[in-house]
Amino acid sequence: MKAKFEIAVTKAQPYQRYFVLGVSIAFFGGLIVFGGVWALVIAVVCVFVGILLGLIVGAEMMRRDIDVEMTGLRAQYEAASELAYKLNEELSTQVQRAESAERDLLATAAEKTALRAQLDARVEDTA
Repeated sequence: MKAKFEIAVTKAQPYQRYFVLGVSIAFFGGLIVFGGVWALVIAVVCVFVGILLGLIVGAEMMRRDIDVEMTGLRAQYEAASELAYKLNEELSTQVQRAESAERDLLATAAEKTALRAQLDARVEDTA
């Protein structure tokens, strides 16, 4: 229970000014509407209403911030996915080029070996 309360307090810290604003509006609104002694009697109700108002506004602002952050994260994820796809495609192209170059090199080596054998055979025939 204590850990959940600490987590809630940590998440609510950036929104404390909305909480204080809600309490202030509700309290001073109560003073204006009810005036004098009744304001002191109703102060508890006004503070409770202010707390609720602050929590509601703070929760809404937190939700908006989370939505903005999630939109940014989704955009980054899509960009990273696209980059990974392009890099994978480029890697495939490089692998194909390397395999083609290896085949060409083996073919050239085989041709050189055959030509060397022919040259050695002709040198032996003339000798």
